[in-house]
Amino acid sequence: MKNKKNTYLEKSKNQFSLLTILFLALPFLVLSCDIIIDPISTADQYEPNNQRSEAYAIALNTKYSAKISENTDDDWFKISPSHGSDTYDKVLISVTDVSADLKIRLELYSSDGVSLDKLGATTGGQGLTYTIATPGVEYYVRFSGWDGIAYDHSSKGSYSFTVSNLDANDEFAPNHTIETAKSLVFGNSYNGVIVSKHEDDYYKFTNPTPGVWNSYTFGFTNISDDLKVRIYLYGANKSVLRVAGATTAGADLSYTFVSKEDEFYLQVLGWDGIAYDHSSSGSYTLTPVVNGNDDNEPDDTFEQAREITSIPSSGLTLTGTILATAANNNDGDYEFFKVSLANNKKVLWSVTPKASNTELHFRVYDANKEYLGKADGSDGQTITGSMNNTSGSDSFFYIELGAFVGDNGHYTISFTETDADVR
Repeated sequence: MKNKKNTYLEKSKNQFSLLTILFLALPFLVLSCDIIIDPISTADQYEPNNQRSEAYAIALNTKYSAKISENTDDDWFKISPSHGSDTYDKVLISVTDVSADLKIRLELYSSDGVSLDKLGATTGGQGLTYTIATPGVEYYVRFSGWDGIAYDHSSKGSYSFTVSNLDANDEFAPNHTIETAKSLVFGNSYNGVIVSKHEDDYYKFTNPTPGVWNSYTFGFTNISDDLKVRIYLYGANKSVLRVAGATTAGADLSYTFVSKEDEFYLQVLGWDGIAYDHSSSGSYTLTPVVNGNDDNEPDDTFEQAREITSIPSSGLTLTGTILATAANNNDGDYEFFKVSLANNKKVLWSVTPKASNTELHFRVYDANKEYLGKADGSDGQTITGSMNNTSGSDSFFYIELGAFVGDNGHYTISFTETDADVR
């Protein structure tokens, strides 16, 4: 009996000792578990993404929660904007829910790993908002924790971020090359946006009276405060015809353009107001208007000549417009007149420019288009001529009127008829 009792006591002591050991060890085990389960030290679900080759591809308009698990940690993500590579948009990177101990920093990289820009919060727990105007090409963003002043890899913590396309461009994009120019109608107003300073907006126009010189005005209004508008005009062969620009940010621009082209192009961009293109961005309203020519077009050739079949005894006075300098057999806006000349009659004419800095000149041809003579004026001067017919039959002659156009090419031409000079 004694031996059995001693055995029972020994078993009881052993069980008590095990319970005591477990009881004493429990706080240590719990404490050890608390140390192991550190939410910051635990890598997020996007790891490994510590270098560009491991970048995690994100979806737009989706919130991602991530962690800088230690000071040396980098989080790389790949961004694929929703717009195409042939147009521009603004892409927004919004960083929120930053833990109090993390000073978040982002750095943007091109698809080939070139650093483009960087932005960092200066206070722990502070969020970030970063916007880039860009064509729709792939980018990379690297998140890290820095000291808020100069040194990277100096803090850690958790954060969330979202990447979104802002759909900032206008309805005409993509129209950033002359080949993708959008056709516009005269007389309407159009709202455009230069999203990126590297962007060009191209528009195509059609001459409403093909083959005829026309005057057009391109008005730019509602210019945003940061945009200095510059324009280039191109002919149908896509060579530059004219250049104009506003020198002040936010300033309106109005430019009048004279052309005979059946098709032409307008390029709109932002410049620095002095010399360099692609230096500013912003929004604008474009209003293209056809000013037209005079009511006698086309009258630029012998075959299209304006006919003067009779001249009242009181005389005949007509008006017209030479839109583009017509001189030295160039392709300018000449005005041709075919004037009837009765037998034993004499026709006299005089031509006066409206602008004091417009110089008129004319050539005279017989019915067979043979050159007979000319008159050249000076700025603002009235020039005159006459034709006499004693041939025995009625006839006609041509006047080819040209000008070096100053402020405008408006003119008045007056005809009178008298008896012929008899020699």
